[in-house]
Amino acid sequence: MPHHHNPNQNRLLAALLPHELQGLIPHLHVAHLKAGEHLAESGERMTHVFFPIDSAIALFYRLENGESAGVSVIGNEGMFSVAQVLGGAVIPYWATVETSGHVFQIETEQLSGLLGNMPSLRDTLLLYAQASLTQVSQTVVCEKHHSLSQQLCQHLLLISDKSLSDDFRLTHEAIANMLGVRRESITEAAGELRDKGLIDYSRGHIKVLNRPKLEKMCCECYSVVQAEFGRLLGGTH
Repeated sequence: MPHHHNPNQNRLLAALLPHELQGLIPHLHVAHLKAGEHLAESGERMTHVFFPIDSAIALFYRLENGESAGVSVIGNEGMFSVAQVLGGAVIPYWATVETSGHVFQIETEQLSGLLGNMPSLRDTLLLYAQASLTQVSQTVVCEKHHSLSQQLCQHLLLISDKSLSDDFRLTHEAIANMLGVRRESITEAAGELRDKGLIDYSRGHIKVLNRPKLEKMCCECYSVVQAEFGRLLGGTH
């Protein structure tokens, strides 16, 4: 694998016992994912699972009327899809790449076969599944009780974490799809953040200029999710 990609850049891999990680590394392969790339359809059995490094994978649920609702965003704190490995077989969501970047990928069957000899890996995946429930639950709370500006702040912070940078590519359309609002609403909310000097953006490129103030404007949902991932998996983004 390329020398500049380290398994410790993914928190799930970093949480493994050293000897188990060493046993897993030969089976990991680095792949580059492009924004907008379709990864999985609802009910599809995936042949590979992904451990993001500096990319973000968005999960959506497709409604009967054809519309989609954002469920969660997966980055270097986790993997897609943990259900495939823990016996869930398929998931009711479809997945697409929200921000371009790299992942470690491994064949699903291969990883499932390794679990029996890697107890820390299974334990870590179970803890991640628990933390993910908090993220999904908090997304529901946020959509119901917090303003679009607060939701946008949280989303930008999450993407910054997952991109390992305060400078990343992310379109207003992608944000709107995830938050379930019109693109024009995101453009207006982002404009307000830019006017306050918190971010800058141009042609699908966003730069966080003042992270402390962005965190202050954000609702408590961001810190709740961060705290739960830290409690269960250790470390911080």
